[in-house]
Amino acid sequence: PKVAEWGCDFVACSAYKFYGPHLGVLWGRPPLLDRLKPPHLEPAGPSLETGTLNHEGIAGAAAAIEFLAGGRGRAGLEATYASLEDHGQGLLERLWEGLSELSGVRLFGPGPQARRTPTVAFTVEGLSSRQVAARLAEQAVFVSHGDFYATTVARRLGQADQGLVRAGCACYTSQDEVDRLIRGVASLRAHFS
Repeated sequence: PKVAEWGCDFVACSAYKFYGPHLGVLWGRPPLLDRLKPPHLEPAGPSLETGTLNHEGIAGAAAAIEFLAGGRGRAGLEATYASLEDHGQGLLERLWEGLSELSGVRLFGPGPQARRTPTVAFTVEGLSSRQVAARLAEQAVFVSHGDFYATTVARRLGQADQGLVRAGCACYTSQDEVDRLIRGVASLRAHFS
C-alpha cells in the first residue's frame, strides 16, 4: 500500500511485522513532522533520531523489503503482498474451521470472512493458555500465550488471568502445519475433557 494515499497523518510499525528485525518505523506527513518539537537542535528528520542509528537493524529492514519484493521493486512488493494475503486467507479459513469444530475450544475475534490477519486467538476449556502452549510444543507445534500487551482487551474478554493462545500463519506456514495444530488441539481436548 502507498501510505501517502491512506489519508493518515502518521503510521508506526515494527519491521518484524514484515519479516525484518525488531526496529521501529515511523512515517509522517512532512508538514506534521516539521511541527514536532523533540528536545534536539536539528530540524525534523534527524531530530527524531534517538542517537546512534541501528545500522544493522536498518540493513535488516531493507533486506526484508527486498526479500518480499523479489528484486522487482514496488510491483514485486505489491504482488507479494497480494499473494501472501491469498495464502494467509486459505490457511486462516482452515484453521478457524478446524478449531471451531472442536468442543471446548473458544475462538476470539472476527471470523475469516472479515478482512484480517491470519492470526487466531483461542482458549481450550480446562487448560490455561500456558498449558496449551506447553503441551502443543511437546508435539512440535509452536504457539504463543498470554495477553500480547493487550491487557485491557484480555480483561474485557474475561481472559486477564489465563490469557489467550495465539497461532499465526506466515508466508512459510503450510496446510500440513495448520492441520497439525488442529490435531494437536483435538488431542488435548480428548485427553483433558
